[in-house]
Amino acid sequence: MVQKMSAAGLQIKLFLCLLGLFIFSPPLHATTNSALLAWQNPNYIQKAFNEIALKNEYRTTEGRILKWNTPIRYEFIYHDLPKNPLIETLFSAHLQHLKIITGHTIQPYKPHHLGKANLSIHLTSDSDYGHVINSLSSSRIPDIERNSHCMANFKRNRQNAITQAQVVLPVDHVFSKGLLVTCIVEETTQILGLPNDSNWVNPSIANDASKVELLTGLDYLFLKILYDKSLKAGLPYPQNQKTIQRIIQKLNNNGEIKHAHQTIKQTGLYPIIH
Repeated sequence: MVQKMSAAGLQIKLFLCLLGLFIFSPPLHATTNSALLAWQNPNYIQKAFNEIALKNEYRTTEGRILKWNTPIRYEFIYHDLPKNPLIETLFSAHLQHLKIITGHTIQPYKPHHLGKANLSIHLTSDSDYGHVINSLSSSRIPDIERNSHCMANFKRNRQNAITQAQVVLPVDHVFSKGLLVTCIVEETTQILGLPNDSNWVNPSIANDASKVELLTGLDYLFLKILYDKSLKAGLPYPQNQKTIQRIIQKLNNNGEIKHAHQTIKQTGLYPIIH
C-alpha cells in the first residue's frame, strides 16, 4: 500500500497522443558506488529480503514464503469511470516486466481461459475509493481511504500459495498527487509475495521514505529469489534461510547481483518513462 508521504510531482513527460495526457516522473536518483556495494552484499540482500518478504506491515506473520503457484490472469474493472488506455498500458507494461523477471506466467484474462481472473485491478474515483475497498476486502484498517493513496491485498491457501489478489487505484487522486507510476509499480509488485514496507531497505520501492518509483536492482533480486523454483510457497522460517542463502550465492556467482541495477532498466516502464 502506498501511504501518505511528501509527493513530488513527476518530472519526465510521457505523452500519448491517444489520450492527450502527460505524466511527470522524477528521475531515479543515481546510486553512489558505496551504496551499490552496500545493497549488493549477500548478507544485506538476505536481511532485506527477510524484511520485505517474510513480514507484513499490517499483520503478524509466521515468516513463511508467500508466492503464486498458478498463472496470474489479470483484468481491469472500472467503477463508474470510462476506460483508460493509458493506465492499462502502464499496468500491462509493468506486469510484463514482472513476468520477465520471475519467469512466472502473468497475462491478461481472456474469456476462453479456464476459471476466472485472479488479479483484479479496480479503477475508481477518489470519492468512491473507501467504498470500493470495503466492498472488496474484509480489512478494517482505520481510515484506510484517507491514509493511503492506493492499496492492494491478496488471499492465500493453507499452503501459503497466493491464489487471488486485488489492486484499487483512485484515478483522480493519483493523477493529482503525481503517484500513478508509484502506485502501479508498488502495489502490483507487492501482491507477488513481497508485502512489507521498510524505511531501512534501500534502494527499493518498498521504502516509502524514498522517492524511488520504478523497480531497483535490489527489487529485481527480491523477485529473483522469491520465484526461484527451489523456494517453495509455505516454506517456514528458519528452514527457508538456507535455501535463500543458496539462491543468493547462485545469483552472485552468475553475475546477476553485480549487473542487477543495469538489467532492471532494460524493459518494463523504464523505456516508456525515461
